[in-house]
Amino acid sequence: MDARSFQTIKVGEQAFAFDVMVYGGDVGQKQPLLIFHSIEFAMPPSEAYCQLMWDAGLQVVFARRPGYGASSPLPIVMMTKGPVTSGATAIAEAAMLRVLIDKLGLTNIVLMPVGSANPICYRLVHMLPDLDRVLFVNPVFNQDIMQVFHPSWFRQMLKQMISSKSGLRVAESGMKLLIKNDPIAYYRTILKKSQGDMAYVEANARDYKHAGLIALETTASMLHYDSIMCLTNDPLLKDGFFAGLNASILIGSETTDHWRREMQKEAQRLNLPLYRASTGDIFCAYASPQDVLAILRDDASAQQRMALRQVRA
Repeated sequence: MDARSFQTIKVGEQAFAFDVMVYGGDVGQKQPLLIFHSIEFAMPPSEAYCQLMWDAGLQVVFARRPGYGASSPLPIVMMTKGPVTSGATAIAEAAMLRVLIDKLGLTNIVLMPVGSANPICYRLVHMLPDLDRVLFVNPVFNQDIMQVFHPSWFRQMLKQMISSKSGLRVAESGMKLLIKNDPIAYYRTILKKSQGDMAYVEANARDYKHAGLIALETTASMLHYDSIMCLTNDPLLKDGFFAGLNASILIGSETTDHWRREMQKEAQRLNLPLYRASTGDIFCAYASPQDVLAILRDDASAQQRMALRQVRA
């Protein structure tokens, strides 16, 4: 039996629902490792991953963001061009996540946003008075990112998602058709350059099939919102934006030189430590649990004897 069971948590006067997984039962038994997912995989890490963290004193808490799975969507008015491009939608989502955190009673939080959850969490970290540290996994920040994505049809699909409504509809239809036909084959195609990612997919195929079902129900407006926030410059990210926070970055080792160079520039500009996991790319945080644990426990050094190193610009 999978110990990663989900429950519905309702918050606020409108009973906004969140789909939440708390590993090990009730919250508060260990320090919370709070994970928010990216657009491509609305699933928690594997049960083995959660148990590893549990044994190390961390309790994995995973919540599906608004509009994914059984979590309520944001109001339609917030998904229009004006609020999305101005950042108002991201602020609204961050505020909702803050309400969820309060409802769960989480304290001394270790936050780990992944991929497209990062822009929301850039805002959320400044709303949390009881944040211990944050590990941004594969954040884009303000870098030139498009040429990183492969294969070329996938890169073109992302461009369509942020360029126009017609392009968004075409991209959404194409993506959902591929996922509907074979979700595992879809993930294999976009992850084929990373053996670590592929190994994680193969070991957790049931999770990826479930993620495919969630993707089929995700609206075009949600895909557009997440894509805009990730793939366009965020004016909020001024130099020193994360000053005073215990924040760091994790990227995978099986990635492109361009991504690595661009991330080094942004990490240096924002004055954040940048770490490279020993395996994986898009799913490096899930594929490299020992690396994540080393960073969170401030043991990311030679005594760990692992292929994890701080990347210096």
